Amino acid sequence: MPNHPIRAVFLDAGNTLFTEVRPRPETYAAVAASFGGNQDAEAMALDMSDAYAQLPSSLDGFMRFSIGWFRFFNDRVLGSHGVPEASLEAAHDALVACFENPSSYHLFPEVGEVLEELSNRGILTGVVSNWSESLPALCRGLGIADRVDFIVASAEVRSEKPDRAIFERALFRAGISPEETLHVGDHMDRDVRGAVEAGLRAALLDRDTEFESTREGFPVVSDLRGILPLVEQATHAVRT
Repeated sequence: MPNHPIRAVFLDAGNTLFTEVRPRPETYAAVAASFGGNQDAEAMALDMSDAYAQLPSSLDGFMRFSIGWFRFFNDRVLGSHGVPEASLEAAHDALVACFENPSSYHLFPEVGEVLEELSNRGILTGVVSNWSESLPALCRGLGIADRVDFIVASAEVRSEKPDRAIFERALFRAGISPEETLHVGDHMDRDVRGAVEAGLRAALLDRDTEFESTREGFPVVSDLRGILPLVEQATHAVRT
């Protein structure tokens, strides 16, 4: 553990602070069916994965995860599931409305208490996520926007994890050095390795693990309460 206190904690959004009430392929399949397509969630999941892998990160000037980029993505996957071309725009709008609606998500139960405890300890907190420009409004709707110090969405800063630039933008917003910052998220490459490459500390959130405390030398927490001992350990290490 580096000999610096942790003064800031950056948090991923999806599957870290909150998760979708309904699996995304099921939502896409239901929207496809409502606009004249077929409702096959399993096939939709495969097509969505293929489209994500094959589409470039920038389309007609729109960065991946932006609403403009998702228009291309949605046209492709909905069209492949039988949505008529004349209905693609309305189907896209229906998906955007769904994913901008806070009721489509639920917060993990420990989020409120962890954000409050970090604030009580004087730890600055930021949300740093690969997400559309609607992320700040979504966080407001979920009641957490005013419980963090800032929100950085990849679509707005035109850089996505694991790229160094999105972490550097968050550090600029925080005004704190990378050595004093811990980033926590559920993806090893995007969240953990990306943060470490940018000079931050990192921990992996794996809600399915019970006994694993490290992975590849990085701390593993089973929910966000695991952040608090990491912060305390860093403070104790500096004091001693």
